[in-house]
Amino acid sequence: MAAARPRPQRLERPFSQNGEREGRERPSEFGPAPEDSEGQLATLRAGARPGEEAAVALATTREKEGGRGLGGISAPRVSPCREDRGRARARRESSAGGERDRSGPSTPVPKPLSRLLVAVLKAMAEVHVIGQIVGATGFSESSLFCKWGVHTGAAWKLLSGVREGQTQVDTPQIGDMAYWSHPIDLHFATKGLQGWPRLHFQVWSQDSFGRCQLAGYGFCHVPSSPGTHQLDCPTWRPLGSWREQLARAFVGGGPQLLHGDAIYSGADRYRLHTAAGGTVHLDLGLLLRHFDRYGVEC
Repeated sequence: MAAARPRPQRLERPFSQNGEREGRERPSEFGPAPEDSEGQLATLRAGARPGEEAAVALATTREKEGGRGLGGISAPRVSPCREDRGRARARRESSAGGERDRSGPSTPVPKPLSRLLVAVLKAMAEVHVIGQIVGATGFSESSLFCKWGVHTGAAWKLLSGVREGQTQVDTPQIGDMAYWSHPIDLHFATKGLQGWPRLHFQVWSQDSFGRCQLAGYGFCHVPSSPGTHQLDCPTWRPLGSWREQLARAFVGGGPQLLHGDAIYSGADRYRLHTAAGGTVHLDLGLLLRHFDRYGVEC
């Protein structure tokens, strides 16, 4: 009987099935270091059986191509510069968020409110005009409407309200007065009395075909004393030549001013030939504030 061949001893793998090294701590989740992988491959080549050489060669190929460890775990390549940039960006965002929390939400201030605050801080004198354009009388035309506006100097600032407007068309049924009852609400701030507000008007008439022709121009100063006031503003219109007057009587229309500022500025009005028109009636209330700081008694 032949003697039995001694069975070669099987070398233990440096890793068990659960990926733990015997006698050593468990490798990191990013895989073993490159020098450890080379040592493990050398150990496997030395102690591998003839049938296991192909598996060792395959593991070596994967180690070189894909950067995989022996445990089948790939080591992700993270750029240190990219990681540092990400951490810096996170720190900046957290610091910016803290600053926003400390400062609180920013709410924009409306323009009329901001202008009012500037006027209060600078202690400017204020004028508040509240009233209405009641209507007009004395016009030969019917179906009247009025375009109005306010003119001030350079030292005046409009805090609230509108500088111009237009009334509705009114056809008198009883009497000759056209009622408009158009509201006026103006709030000014000023540093001086020069350029006190002036109201200017353009009264127009409308026929049955919707054609409009001028009935009269006029202007008046806003009162300078506080309280309620009833104003009567007379109007006028350019007369023109006899041909223009004849055309106005039969066809309509008539001469008009090229520049609206000629209504309230007397620089060029002496050259005009005009005819009297009707009267515009107003009810105004005036409030004054901080004029005592400029030596003006109200």
